[in-house]
Amino acid sequence: MKSRTKNLLSEVEIKKLVRVNFGESARVSGIEELKGGMFNAIYLVRLTNAGRDKVVLKVGVVPGTTLLTYERDVMPTEVECYRLIREQTSVPVPEVLAHDFSKTHIKSNYFFMTALEGVPLSAVSKKMEAENLGRVKAELARCLEQIHHVRGGYYGYFSDDPACQYSTWKEAFSRMFRQILADAREHKVKIPYQRIEEVLKENLSYLEECDGPALVEYDCHEGNIFVKEGENGYEIEGIVDFERAFWGDPMADFPAAFIMTDDIRKEKEFLDAYLKASGRAAYTKADAKRFLLYRMYICVIMASETFRYGFVYARMQGAWAKAQIEKCLKGLERGDT
Repeated sequence: MKSRTKNLLSEVEIKKLVRVNFGESARVSGIEELKGGMFNAIYLVRLTNAGRDKVVLKVGVVPGTTLLTYERDVMPTEVECYRLIREQTSVPVPEVLAHDFSKTHIKSNYFFMTALEGVPLSAVSKKMEAENLGRVKAELARCLEQIHHVRGGYYGYFSDDPACQYSTWKEAFSRMFRQILADAREHKVKIPYQRIEEVLKENLSYLEECDGPALVEYDCHEGNIFVKEGENGYEIEGIVDFERAFWGDPMADFPAAFIMTDDIRKEKEFLDAYLKASGRAAYTKADAKRFLLYRMYICVIMASETFRYGFVYARMQGAWAKAQIEKCLKGLERGDT
């Protein structure tokens, strides 16, 4: 995917980063740009004399590039999430092999991580047997439930600024939503701002049920779930891309993981497995309200980020996102549960 945020490197620059991080004897035998991402430049780098035969290089955005507010300097968030998940859960994620946020060797942040062998779930889900896909969705539910046991000391996006570390999820999500609306206005995105703000205000009380700042991936869609064939079909090999992560309500991961689904109850294998793993008795009216709020939030993000894409794709994503915002608004205004 072409995007104005991608900081594409030359072969010379990639070879330099390899030598810096894997030693002067390390040699690059092949470089392949992985084009599925929509934000960062990502490369599969094949190596010799480096202790491993291939790694993935992820290259951050050059400072000064036009971004949404929450996207500024998010690579440290992803690296920290990989560390926390590997230390505190059994969820499969890549290992970060090296990272550099000094911008000494290139103009942006970057990190190297282990390469996964499988393919994105999005590449095979439509041809998988229904039973196999159901097992993968149930496995994803158990992975996310584990991730949600990783807890933070505040609510909101990862930040060292105390002013951005909120004591309640209600306050954090309200500030996060109002910031993306401000970004949308700045980029002249045509969405019903007043209705969104009114619905947000009327439903904020449902956020008071959050019982502590959980790690929320908020981008765990099929493109970021790698699967690999085993004896019983496809299984999850690894989960990637934690740049959108924040400390908040675990329920927020549901609409982000199933972006095409307007009601998580349609994803029965996933929801049943999550409820069982988390020990929850049922999916409640408050859960349904929160699902719509979180789905509306990610759809506003999707409508707001289109300025960096090509004309055709931007129009397609923008139109779809705006239609989903309208659907969420109507559901919340009607009181759908």
